[in-house]
Amino acid sequence: MTSDRKRRRKWYHSIVARIFMISFVCIHLPLIALLITFQSVSEPGGTALVLAVLFATLAGTLSCIGGMWLLTAPLRKLAAVITTYRINGSFADEMLDKRGDDEIAVVTRAVCGMVGEITALAERVEGKAALDPLTGLLNGSAAYSVQVDRLTRLSGSAAPVTVVVFELEEMDVVKNIHGRETGDLALVAVGDIVRQLLQERHIAARMSGKTFVLLFPGDMPAEVLSICERIRLAVDRLEVGPLERGDMRVTFGLSVRGPGDAIADLIHKADMALFRAKDTNRTGLEALEV
Repeated sequence: MTSDRKRRRKWYHSIVARIFMISFVCIHLPLIALLITFQSVSEPGGTALVLAVLFATLAGTLSCIGGMWLLTAPLRKLAAVITTYRINGSFADEMLDKRGDDEIAVVTRAVCGMVGEITALAERVEGKAALDPLTGLLNGSAAYSVQVDRLTRLSGSAAPVTVVVFELEEMDVVKNIHGRETGDLALVAVGDIVRQLLQERHIAARMSGKTFVLLFPGDMPAEVLSICERIRLAVDRLEVGPLERGDMRVTFGLSVRGPGDAIADLIHKADMALFRAKDTNRTGLEALEV
């Protein structure tokens, strides 16, 4: 029963269903116009019928073009980001909307994950530094290079590895209103919070502009929940420059390692959980509270 509901929900969110609905409505606009004309005019003449059909066809065509343009906007943005990445090597994933369950959102998240893995491999080959210069945490490339099996052995615990991805919700607004310097100071403060609350066996990295990832090897769900909740409260109470308490908040996405899962799989699952939490306006920690 649950799987059937999930399949139906996935179908409702599919871009194919949205295209069908737009096309169906736009195609039938002339017929709707004819029905309205016959209902409102007792004896409509030929000119009235022709004008009704003509305007309805024009409105349907424009509506269809506009709807398709809006639906494919994320795809065009993804293509632009990929083109920029191929030209200068800079992948601006913060410009992409990775929320949702439609096909474009799934492809966008997959592309972001693959670019992260490619960057990690390239940096390992070139011997580049593995630290984020702003926060002092590991960078995204270093996070993708973590050997999960080794972490599990070193932890000596039967508890599986848990990956937490969290995002600073208001970072874009902060930078637009208060400037990039204030945003950078907030990121540094969040990095300090993470370092203070994590233990030596934990791993923390800044994945992108406002996204962080935490690895918990061998920690029970209650321990992970406690640390994440403390991070959430500390960020909520953060005061940096013009930023006051409550100006910053975080949303979490969590994934627990299953058999054979690599670090890229775990980060991808946590990333998807993060965007599901954002779509439902929740913290994302509810998964650990069950």
